[in-house]
Amino acid sequence: MALSGLAWVGFLIGHLSGNLLMYKAPEAFDAYGRGLHALGGGIVVVFAEIGLATFFLAHIISGVRMTLANSAARKQGYAVKANAGESTLASRTMIAGGVILAAFVVLHLWQFRMQWDPNSEQSLWTLTVTTLKNPLWAGFYVLSMFFLGLHLSHGFGSAFQTLGLFKPSWRAQLRNIGRVLGWVVAVGFMSFPVWAMLVAKV
Repeated sequence: MALSGLAWVGFLIGHLSGNLLMYKAPEAFDAYGRGLHALGGGIVVVFAEIGLATFFLAHIISGVRMTLANSAARKQGYAVKANAGESTLASRTMIAGGVILAAFVVLHLWQFRMQWDPNSEQSLWTLTVTTLKNPLWAGFYVLSMFFLGLHLSHGFGSAFQTLGLFKPSWRAQLRNIGRVLGWVVAVGFMSFPVWAMLVAKV
């Protein structure tokens, strides 16, 4: 779970960086999309997608197995559920947020990966902006990115803790880094539908 989660963090940072070209110009964004598909005659993108899909499924399966194991270990539920100890909103919504994010990824792939042909004259920028102008899709996009922020803000520090890659004294600092990183990435993605609906002209 930790390794697959960190792999997706790296992908999200790269994906956000590329998507920021949407603000520069339609031509720049279209060139970026076609450039990715042109790498190695498209083979690079295929292998990247297979790798991401593998990490995605591994993350989901690990999460389900961990949840079931925790439930089995705790035969009796808590008498009182209080926000005590180190429990946070982010940690308590990891499963619910994960389900929403999984649905978002599937819809996102269908909308942008399956509906756009990089070998055609169709503009990826126009497809993206038009899609994000749909209030229902924009609302679901923002909601999903909110849960992404929660997911990353908790998961980043937890991943390093699980892997034992830091000293115990670094725990607070890594959690703070995770919170900042998580919400910077989430707000960055949230900005796209807001900009599409309020500013962009198609």
